[in-house]
Amino acid sequence: MKILITGRNGQVGFELQRALAPLGEIVAVDQAACDLADAEAVRALVRSVAPDVIVNPAAYTRSTRPSPTRPPRLP
Repeated sequence: MKILITGRNGQVGFELQRALAPLGEIVAVDQAACDLADAEAVRALVRSVAPDVIVNPAAYTRSTRPSPTRPPRLP
């Protein structure tokens, strides 16, 4: 079985690669390999890999910026 995993560099993506490896061939990609906001890039990836299963734990985070909905805490 061929498993396509997005978000390979994230915490969940990294752990899924290890956990799912016994089930078959793992093809893991990061944003540099496929921008998930680009529908044509996603189609091309899926066509070229031809996976049996797609697991999408990829996420867009802005962890280096403060939340726009919560003001920063003051000392």
